[in-house]
Amino acid sequence: MRKAFTIALVSVLLLSACAGSVDGPVIEGKWRSGGTDADVHGEVELEGNCLYLMHPDADERYPIVWPRGTSWDADESAVRLRDGTLVYPGDTISGGGGFPYASRLDDYTSAAGRELAGACVDNTHDEIAVFNSGENLEVQR
Repeated sequence: MRKAFTIALVSVLLLSACAGSVDGPVIEGKWRSGGTDADVHGEVELEGNCLYLMHPDADERYPIVWPRGTSWDADESAVRLRDGTLVYPGDTISGGGGFPYASRLDDYTSAAGRELAGACVDNTHDEIAVFNSGENLEVQR
């Protein structure tokens, strides 16, 4: 009985580790093999509980689904990437990913992530900036 419980607990933990999450304004992406090959880049903006990517070639901003392992550092008021790099509002970030419609985020983040992204969407096409789950972002200050 104890072995069955342990296996069930490990299974739940592994599944939840793949599901993505919300940490403050950070929407973490689900673990996915592969990804898309669009160049996702722009300046990070924070407004309320929404983190946006301001695309330099368009006068629009997109809520961000960050790579797996990204979190919010409340003490620094910054995004902490999985390698420990801090991303502050005003920094420019770039990496591989895409711009799916807000209504198609099931493959990219959790229900809580979809809800926050939907509440933050602020562009004419209802798109979200999504970085590939294993992407290492470039950060420029």
